[in-house]
Amino acid sequence: MLPADVTLTPVRKPDFALIRELAGTIWRQHYTGIVSSAQIDFMVTGRFSDEALWDHIQAGDRWLMLLRVAGAPVGYCGYEMAGLDGEVTDMAAMKLGQLYLLRSHRGLGLGRFMLEHVEGQAHERGRRMIWLQVNRRNTGAVEFYRAAGFAVVREAVFEIGGGFVMDDFVMAKGIQPSVGAISDGIFDVTDTSGRGD
Repeated sequence: MLPADVTLTPVRKPDFALIRELAGTIWRQHYTGIVSSAQIDFMVTGRFSDEALWDHIQAGDRWLMLLRVAGAPVGYCGYEMAGLDGEVTDMAAMKLGQLYLLRSHRGLGLGRFMLEHVEGQAHERGRRMIWLQVNRRNTGAVEFYRAAGFAVVREAVFEIGGGFVMDDFVMAKGIQPSVGAISDGIFDVTDTSGRGD
């Protein structure tokens, strides 16, 4: 059962240090034993620098959301308009780029809560598919996504710099766009309420 007082709000500039610390904690809890400590440090440093976060929240086609329970930050998710090939030109798809929770808050329905939010956003924007990349050795996450209706469409190794690679499954799930949804690659990027400061 979902805990009381759950909020999912856009990350803002004052949240940068908080989300960087939260991501570092979650990634070290979760990825130790799956990838090296050096790779964890490399990825957290690259994704959660002030510059990277600022670029992310200012983009009109990407969103980063902070999950709180009773006001305490416990997780986050990020998603973006991107086709299965990784190109923004295929506007029929949305990529779930990040969905993370503190170990202490797993099993409470919070991951599903964030995933349903992303699915709702894809649905409203007329997307027909959500896709993601997940480490092949991250068996708990792979099973979570399978249970949510995702299927493996391919295996892929991605070079991420620093001599590191991501050895992933690419998983996808079809969705029905809503009637009257914004589709065909046209969507309002002028509404940036809740982005930055």
